[in-house]
Amino acid sequence: MLIKAKDPSEKALQQLEEMSQIPDLLEDTVANIEREIKTLKAGDRGEQDSAYYIDFYYKDSKNWAIIHDLRIECGGNVAQIDHLLIDRLFEFYILESKSYAYGVKITDRGEFSFWHKNHYISIPSPIEQNKRHILVLEELLKREDILPKRLGISIRPTYKSYVLISPKSNVIRPSGKEFNTDMVIKSDELFRQIQKETDQFNATDALNVMIKLISTETLIEFSERLISQHRPSSIDYYAKFDIKPSIVPKQKSAEAKSYFCAKCKKPISQKVALFCFQNKTRFGGKAYCFECQKTF
Repeated sequence: MLIKAKDPSEKALQQLEEMSQIPDLLEDTVANIEREIKTLKAGDRGEQDSAYYIDFYYKDSKNWAIIHDLRIECGGNVAQIDHLLIDRLFEFYILESKSYAYGVKITDRGEFSFWHKNHYISIPSPIEQNKRHILVLEELLKREDILPKRLGISIRPTYKSYVLISPKSNVIRPSGKEFNTDMVIKSDELFRQIQKETDQFNATDALNVMIKLISTETLIEFSERLISQHRPSSIDYYAKFDIKPSIVPKQKSAEAKSYFCAKCKKPISQKVALFCFQNKTRFGGKAYCFECQKTF
């Protein structure tokens, strides 16, 4: 069952696009804004890819609850969980989505990097990121006392962590066994991985199942209590990039709006800007003057 879909990011993208059109910004500021746009779009693509496979297999099942894009706060810590999959055995699959256009490399020390412009760029470990998410979630469940109970005792979840990579991405893993990367899988392999875990149940697992198994109604009720703790992200991009609102052009109407070339910053007409916006695939959603359009 789909309990929560991903929060829309259109408003944040629109604000960033508008900021990139502000004239007389420093080149570094424009570059940082454009990098933020790319990061946001890449994150959306990764989450959408993973959400497709998760929803395909589990959206219509009464034995599973799906929560996409859960942001929780507890004790001054924040966890942004891309996908949370919960079954009636109260197993929590904490899923972190990553989108790397040209793949990701993992060293035998557990260090992550991705390929960009002919070299690797180091990035924080999504495995460690997921571990922190689980700690924050555990603390929140204790503080809010929202876990289902049996005979007055809270049923404790079993946490399982996976990092989901796009099926199109290449994953370079360490050759030795110094660092276990089994939790890093392609997003289209998640269903098979969960089926594999189910097939490995033994007699002890069966006993635990009888103890922990909850009803569909309890699963739904718990999931709804959990998403009531969702705190949507609200980023002030003007403050983040140190842009004072006073330099943002004030526009009373669409007709009075000023447009500028995203590359050379020269003023352009509304007609030219609309032409670029209507050809989003070619110009990436930005407006350019006639001369700069020739570079595409």
